[in-house]
Amino acid sequence: MKQLSRHDKIAVILFSLVLVLFSGFFAYMISAEGISVFQSEQTHHYSTLSGFERTLQYDESAPAGVVKYYQGILDPELSRESCLCFNASHQSVEVYFDNQLVFSLSGAETNRIGKNVSSNWCSVHVGQEHAGKTATVILTPMFEAAIGKEPVFLLGSHYAIAMDIILKELTMLILSALCMLLGLFVAAVSLYFCIVLKSGNGGSIYLGLFSISLGLWKITDLQCITLLLPEYAMAIGYVSVGALFLTGLTLLMYFRTLFAKDMQGFMVLLGITGSLVCLYVLMAQLAGYTEIRQNLVFSHILLITAIASIPIAAALNRIVYKSWGVRRSWRLLILLLLAITVDLLLFYRNNSNGSMSFSIVAFIVYTLIVFLRSVQESTRKAYTDSRTGLENRTRWNELMNSDTPLPEPYAILVIDLNGLKQVNDTLGHEAGDQMIYGLSAILRNTLPRSGTICRWGGDEFAVLLPAISREKLDRHIQNLRTAEKNYNVENPQLPIHFALGSALSTDHPGTTRTQLFRLADEDMYRNKQLWYAGARTSKL
Repeated sequence: MKQLSRHDKIAVILFSLVLVLFSGFFAYMISAEGISVFQSEQTHHYSTLSGFERTLQYDESAPAGVVKYYQGILDPELSRESCLCFNASHQSVEVYFDNQLVFSLSGAETNRIGKNVSSNWCSVHVGQEHAGKTATVILTPMFEAAIGKEPVFLLGSHYAIAMDIILKELTMLILSALCMLLGLFVAAVSLYFCIVLKSGNGGSIYLGLFSISLGLWKITDLQCITLLLPEYAMAIGYVSVGALFLTGLTLLMYFRTLFAKDMQGFMVLLGITGSLVCLYVLMAQLAGYTEIRQNLVFSHILLITAIASIPIAAALNRIVYKSWGVRRSWRLLILLLLAITVDLLLFYRNNSNGSMSFSIVAFIVYTLIVFLRSVQESTRKAYTDSRTGLENRTRWNELMNSDTPLPEPYAILVIDLNGLKQVNDTLGHEAGDQMIYGLSAILRNTLPRSGTICRWGGDEFAVLLPAISREKLDRHIQNLRTAEKNYNVENPQLPIHFALGSALSTDHPGTTRTQLFRLADEDMYRNKQLWYAGARTSKL
């Protein structure tokens, strides 16, 4: 994993702080705060009531300055299993049958930081004894934006109402859950590559967190969730808005990783600013200064900023550095950005989140493609020696410890440079590196592609050759010696000499791969001792 700059570290630290605080906020709201519901007492069908008359009264003591009254006569033909259902969005509720209070909904008295009751499905039992009575529903909006949110009154079976809403939102429920599961998988695998395998730049982690935030936002915004979990409706509302903020921020942090070094400063600045905005919004909620929903516009600004940051940064990079500087496919990014833009436009046109289906579907496609590419790239980096381009010791150790059968018979070669220390001491490490690169090229160009060539140590290489006979093994060893001579003819100023040991599985039946590797290593050391003995004799 690459080293982060100082400003990059600030952005990551701030983002981590926001993530931890919002997670704690979600946990607290779900476990400690809620709404107070009173209900007096409970057909497999329902109908929409259209006879309720609406009256708006101004009240300075009300949070938004108004109180809404809805009044109507209950159907005399009611069955004893009916219920009156309606959705109250960010409004406290009182329901009276004639002058008797039968239902109320408000913030619990024990709440410390939650004042907004969020969006609730209210279900009021209606029996035959209530037939012909006057039903009065009093809604007190918590914010000015909630004044225009009008309820639809449904009368009939609670089960039928719930099933109808669930079926209408089932597709989005599945997509949102899939988005969250995909995000958890992407984030977990990316963390493994970054922490354990030390590969990757962390971009896929933000991609996974964005997927979790997007899915969490949408799934908690569905009406069926509060209908199924009415006791958690308030907490779900806060989680939904908080997840929306995290969606914009994680998207910004992900886009920060898409640019080459030239434009990273600009993207890091946006990431730091986004984290500070989220911290302000959360602190204002915790301090009781403003409700998080009242600052909802900042979440949209974060999303719009994230969308705009890509073309702006790319254009600046093009003007200043004559390249776009984006590491990912333009087509995939355009697909994702267009989908988010369309959903934002629909939100402002309909004054509702709607389905957000374009964003979720586009993102699932985008994440799968980008993540698979990222895993492929991270795997390649994790198993590749950065200096020679050959596979590394990690890959070799996995091959030796793997239970996957190898085509028999198989052979292991161990190759080590002779005289490298003397070259480093007399000609410098650059000359020694040139010898390592030269031997790497000989191995790559001489041995068959079916084999696995690894740089096992500083100047030591290990080769696994599957499905090979003694005759073919001897031919490959001879080819390596011929390539060694040809290289030295072309590079007389810095010739290469290497010791080579080999072991064939059929010569040592019953041995493990690790044991066969050790036998080849011992053979290489015998070969090395003979070379040094010959070199000393020639000097005499």
